[in-house]
Amino acid sequence: MDRNREKVILQIGNLIVPILCFAFIGLSNLDFSTVFNSSAYPNLINPAPITFAIWGPIFIFQGLFYFYQARDLFKPSENKIDMPYVHEVSVFFMLSWISTTVWYALWASGFVWPAIAAMYAYLLTSLGAYLRLGINKRERTLREHLFVTVAWSMLCGWVTVATIVNTTTGFVSLGFDPAPIGESGWSILILSVVLVIYLTVLFTRNDYVFTGVGLWATIGVFIERIDPLNAPQPEIVLVSALGAIVLSLVILLRFISQYRAGKIQIRRRRL
Repeated sequence: MDRNREKVILQIGNLIVPILCFAFIGLSNLDFSTVFNSSAYPNLINPAPITFAIWGPIFIFQGLFYFYQARDLFKPSENKIDMPYVHEVSVFFMLSWISTTVWYALWASGFVWPAIAAMYAYLLTSLGAYLRLGINKRERTLREHLFVTVAWSMLCGWVTVATIVNTTTGFVSLGFDPAPIGESGWSILILSVVLVIYLTVLFTRNDYVFTGVGLWATIGVFIERIDPLNAPQPEIVLVSALGAIVLSLVILLRFISQYRAGKIQIRRRRL
């Protein structure tokens, strides 16, 4: 297929699919609050409700990408803009929206494990765009970072931890017994895995946005566990606090180190 024709098809699809997904959700009459209510399947790594406020920035930056990738759609062919990131993202923007819509419908309807399967599809489709974009592996303008890569770093950072929490919820729904380490030991193990994942992304891709989302989620676990309405879990409070401190210090120290070494700089070039 001609590259320009492929680009137009992708741009149109990227505009239409989110609208259809919003329309489906709006007409479904499902209870939106159930998406952020984990009381039915309590576990020790559920983050505080305020943690879900991150959907605000995620939707803002996804919205920026939504309009940015289509800005030359109605221009004549001679005025078209070269947008390699449209081809890099390919169908994954559309697939990620479809996946999250399916997850929402299934989760709100109480179908836990089918919803978890949809969440994994959401993770894989988001990572598909993230990896194809080669975030922080190639030179981009500041504008491209703000309108393209930040959206996918933030989304993938959140969907990663959401998938882990969803999977844990699924095991809880089945009556999973984490013997012999107990629920606290199991939760500490998961928090440790989360810490390793986000530090790995930071050191392999210098993705401060992705890792910052992991920090936010860890803080959310800490906030939830110190809530006086919850049963005391001092070991989870300690581990989540240490995790947040470690992530904060590593992010700060690595940024300072790379800045002083001249590895962090904003290069401006025309699109």
